[in-house]
Amino acid sequence: MRSLRLHRLIQTAWVLPLFLFLLITNNIALLIDWIIFPGFKKQEIKDPVFIVSLPRTGTTNLFHGLTSPNGFYSAMSLWEIILAPSVTQKKVYRFIWACCPQIVRRKIKLFDEFLFKKLNSIHRISLFKKEEDEIILMWALSSVYMSFFYPESNVMRDLFRFDMDLSEKRKTRIMKIYYRMVQRHLFALNKNSHKRYIAKNPSMAAKVDSISNFFPGGKAIIIDRNPCYVFPSTVKLQSFLFNLATDIPTSTREKKAITDILEDFYLNLHLNLSNKKKMPFVIISFNDLVNNRSGVIKSLLSWLGHNPMNFKDVDETKHQTKATYYPLNEREFNEILKTPWINWKKSYYLKVS
Repeated sequence: MRSLRLHRLIQTAWVLPLFLFLLITNNIALLIDWIIFPGFKKQEIKDPVFIVSLPRTGTTNLFHGLTSPNGFYSAMSLWEIILAPSVTQKKVYRFIWACCPQIVRRKIKLFDEFLFKKLNSIHRISLFKKEEDEIILMWALSSVYMSFFYPESNVMRDLFRFDMDLSEKRKTRIMKIYYRMVQRHLFALNKNSHKRYIAKNPSMAAKVDSISNFFPGGKAIIIDRNPCYVFPSTVKLQSFLFNLATDIPTSTREKKAITDILEDFYLNLHLNLSNKKKMPFVIISFNDLVNNRSGVIKSLLSWLGHNPMNFKDVDETKHQTKATYYPLNEREFNEILKTPWINWKKSYYLKVS
């Protein structure tokens, strides 16, 4: 899948220079923070929330609902993750945006829609929407997203088994970097903001033990969806993302690697949450989320210690996408597993009022 082909040469010709430019400029800006805004390192991260579900389980739906402008939670937007990981950059870009004429803003938003048009049919995304902050670790060369450019390779593959395979030294280094990134985000908010931080990353299923160590007040949320839909849907999404690197169809070998990763994610969640009780957590039924999102969010806010009467869901994004895959039957699903699938206890599920 990484053979020398015109498609890969063209993609490398623009991806590599752009990535190197952002890598260098973002890291320079991160260093400048220690000089101009050293106070960020004292920023408190109070009771953060982590949506650690498997991919394709409705996490974006819930995430956008919980990060509504009038809500209790804040998260990183895609523009912030890619273009402004530092406090310095955030403040500069926000100042520039505030000074931009309306016509320029409209042009930028039209370009944003065009840029993500194809991906939006599978995953709702925009530079202006909240996104998975796992991406921000690219600037430390420690994000699972970097592996998408290297299909059928072990490059960065160990990050998908973060708690299991990484040395304690490497885990600590990466988690310290991530912790500082979250501090920067909260520090750059309005000083009167009392919002808590929330993150949504399927890859966090591989690092819940590490998260519990660095964020002792954190809570975890899992959305439970039938894995016969989750697995083929995830393979479909990854195949789309692999197009960044190759025009060769996703191989059987790589499809198996994807399903193995999903199974490892799920086992790590059970080990650290259900068995070891590393963090308080709750399970949300996918069907409840799809059919009664407002009720789910209000019940979830109660579980998180908020008054749901003060919340109004203003996220108007349509999160249901047309299925472009075939669900597995029970026999097909069991054949791809390394170990029998473990169901969550009913007592773990959120009671929706």
